[in-house]
Amino acid sequence: MTGREAWRWAVSLLSGMGLDKRVARLEARLLLERAWGRKGLKLVTGLDDLLDEQAKDEYVGLVGRRLKHEPLQYILGEQEFMALPFAVSPDVLIPRWDSELLVEEAIGLGEAAAELRVLDLGTGSGALAVSLAVYLPRARVWAVDISAPALEVARQNACRNGVGDRIEFLEGDLFAPLPPGLKFHLIVSNPPYLTAQELASLPEEVKKEPRLALDGGKDGLEFYRRIIPTAGEFLLPGGALLLEVGWRQGDIVAGIMAGHGYRSPRVKKDYRGKDRVVIGVKISG
Repeated sequence: MTGREAWRWAVSLLSGMGLDKRVARLEARLLLERAWGRKGLKLVTGLDDLLDEQAKDEYVGLVGRRLKHEPLQYILGEQEFMALPFAVSPDVLIPRWDSELLVEEAIGLGEAAAELRVLDLGTGSGALAVSLAVYLPRARVWAVDISAPALEVARQNACRNGVGDRIEFLEGDLFAPLPPGLKFHLIVSNPPYLTAQELASLPEEVKKEPRLALDGGKDGLEFYRRIIPTAGEFLLPGGALLLEVGWRQGDIVAGIMAGHGYRSPRVKKDYRGKDRVVIGVKISG
């Protein structure tokens, strides 16, 4: 079997599981690159070469995993976020481009600060914490997660992106592991926000991601009700709380913020016009 024949074989199978033909071609190529150890121009110019038995067996195995709806990112072991490479595993939620808006807003609030302390609640893969440490070089970041395996992935990503010395990783539930008296200029979080109904209707691929990182309780708002009332105790006067939200949750979460003393909470919509980030500023004093 040549590389070209293997690629066509995989495209046919992946298309048969419901993927768009262009997506199937891309995924089949990425899996072939991984199995064959050839990338880019080297892959394209060598497609008529025969696969050795090891590469063929590896490719069959990778395609088989994808046909069982295992997310491509878990198979490849990585995902790009904010133009940075991140390792991912089934222990963490796969970073999505939607969350880049939260990072961009946080950068805008913090880039002029001479000193900056940032807290990332529920860090998962470390996508938010690591990105902010990279793009805000004066920042020190604290990253909290209840999952020890997730924190290990986040540590790896911090080192991979050269910011391991500026992020402190803490295991525990939300604010619980923070030392007394520590206060922040920015608190960010992409908490679980799917409703029970949304969880039940997830695509098969998403169901393979950690439920702990997806389940926001019956109405999807459980973690906002826990984070917002307590966050003010850990924010400096004038500090900001930035929360990613579901596409219909913006006004509700902004209302919860307003009820707990945040000044003029605002909802930031993503590039599709959907609610994505809610930002509130702690009133001075």
